[in-house]
Amino acid sequence: MELRIVLGLALMLVSPAWSQPAASAGPDFQARMSTAFHAYEELDYEHALEQLDAAKAVARDSREQGRVAIFRGLVLADLGRRQEALASFKDGLSLLPDASLPVKVSPKVSRDFEEVRRTVQRELAAGPRPPLDAPHAMPDAQLARTPPPGLAPSGGRAEVGRTRSMPVLPLALLGGGVVLGGFGGYFGLQSRSNVTAARDEVFYSNRTAHLDSARGQALAANVLLGAAVTAAAGAAVTWLLMDDPPSPRVEVSP
Repeated sequence: MELRIVLGLALMLVSPAWSQPAASAGPDFQARMSTAFHAYEELDYEHALEQLDAAKAVARDSREQGRVAIFRGLVLADLGRRQEALASFKDGLSLLPDASLPVKVSPKVSRDFEEVRRTVQRELAAGPRPPLDAPHAMPDAQLARTPPPGLAPSGGRAEVGRTRSMPVLPLALLGGGVVLGGFGGYFGLQSRSNVTAARDEVFYSNRTAHLDSARGQALAANVLLGAAVTAAAGAAVTWLLMDDPPSPRVEVSP
């Protein structure tokens, strides 16, 4: 255990992300970080978190704050508090994007740490984003032509433009005529097929059955085709005679 503690402290001091000149780390901060590391090696995670909180309170710059956040994420990961660990890793890597973990960890924690690093790098590359409640800049032209409410000229007049709406009824009649014509054509072909089959039949009963079917199908075809022609004619007449009330479009001009 003593050898592991010594090696861990050596890694923290030698690593570029964790080492810094003696003048930059105050004695109180370094002492608390060392105590937190000893507690972590002794599996006293709660005491390690307390010492990390104390180190954060005396941290003098963003680099020291980043070291505390990364070490805190490591302790939280060992406690099984993964979401808190990820958040702490992100806080630390936002301050120290090139930092590394101070000790050897499990592959799962290492993967989480590197995934957070990639996320932070993408966010830093995208640049800072304005807060959600920040006012959006408006083009000068839009500001000029959009007067504030209540300040519109009192002598303005409203111009009402009229546009013709979609002729729904003629389109519906035309569509119905197309459908009816399709069915009429289908029954007409079926009737002709039955007539041909009746001519080829040898037995009188089969020939009669085919002819009866042909007559019924021919009647249906004639009715449907007549309805299709009527619907198409109705669509044309409705389109020509329909006086659709125009829909208003209000434009206010001074």
